[in-house]
Amino acid sequence: MLAVMFNSLLILLPVIASNTVRKAYDGVGVAETPTVDAIYQTSNRMGEAFKELSPKENDRKLPFWQDKVQRALEDRDPDALRGYLLAAPWMLGNELGKQVSARAEAESRGTPEERMIRAALQKMPESVARAAELEMGLPQTLTAPTPAPLLDTAPTPHVAAPGEEVGEVLQAGGRAQLDWRFELLGSYADLAGMSQRWVGGDWSDAIVFKLTGIGLVQQGISDGLSEGNIRAVSIVKSASRSKRLTIPFTDYLDARTNAAAPQEVLNPALENALSGLATTDVRGQRVRAAFEQAIDPAGLAKLESDLEQIDKIAALTSPSATLTLLSVVEDGTDLRRARLLAEAGGAQAVALVREQGNAALRVADAGVRWDGTMFLEIMSLTAAGMLLFWVALSTVRIYFPRRQAKAELIGA
Repeated sequence: MLAVMFNSLLILLPVIASNTVRKAYDGVGVAETPTVDAIYQTSNRMGEAFKELSPKENDRKLPFWQDKVQRALEDRDPDALRGYLLAAPWMLGNELGKQVSARAEAESRGTPEERMIRAALQKMPESVARAAELEMGLPQTLTAPTPAPLLDTAPTPHVAAPGEEVGEVLQAGGRAQLDWRFELLGSYADLAGMSQRWVGGDWSDAIVFKLTGIGLVQQGISDGLSEGNIRAVSIVKSASRSKRLTIPFTDYLDARTNAAAPQEVLNPALENALSGLATTDVRGQRVRAAFEQAIDPAGLAKLESDLEQIDKIAALTSPSATLTLLSVVEDGTDLRRARLLAEAGGAQAVALVREQGNAALRVADAGVRWDGTMFLEIMSLTAAGMLLFWVALSTVRIYFPRRQAKAELIGA
């Protein structure tokens, strides 16, 4: 019996230990909503990462940093450009970095980020600095405001320019129409056409198809998806169509969308909806009803959780920056890491990802989250270790009993 327990514990202990280490150091502790402490630690680690990027020789730090800024400007990547400029205090070393920080504190106009960027641009040639300001859309020197007219004038109605997204300009004094949401999600007619190709065997863009259907269905239910989630759907669709998603993250999203709208339920519903003759509008409504029938609430909740992470990244940076960060994400844990990087550094996350790729996301592992699961793992590991010690000690006592002391004869 003791031998069986001993062998079982020898197998069980490494399994428990490896699982505990994996949870502690493989990103399982990255929370859905980062704590202040996690953001602070990640910010410090980002600064250290930027320091490591720069050459160790002080006389090479400035040319190296200027070259990074120049390349981002030539690539017309305003997000990376902002990131390198914001990282100047770390990349330029102690002396120059402190100068940039001091100039930023002395600035009086603009947001703290704009003050840091303007201070960093003073270390660039004048022509490059002006070009960088224009590329990033920084506000130029303020001029005296023009006096308002005395007579009230009615606002000029906005006329959409060719190619402009409907709903991008919101009407003042009230909520804009929901047309802009449907512009981002697509129309029911588009969904019907995609469904026809899907039923015909074209599954080449399953993520875009299912996200469109799920978004339109949810939009029709009360207020439906939040505006943030709809923006996230638009970003994911753009990233998928432009082939900017990694293969692992594409598989991850495919599994998420399939859980939200299971294929074994969706396919028969779509085939039934598309059977028979009908107008385009009727077919669109039938396809919408098929998606509504196929949606699984539990799977949808998990998908919406990921969409919230993506929208938060976009709110902290920009949609284009979000595409850059998503291009190195491989799973849900990486997505939470990207969100934490955006919380801690904003555009600096784009510059770091540009330099290190997926490895940059590991900067967001800001420590172990000591939750109940982690404590149970450690307690189980401790209990198994103590039991193994007791079994080993009992085995030794059985096979190597203590020798009895020999009785001495009295009077011998």
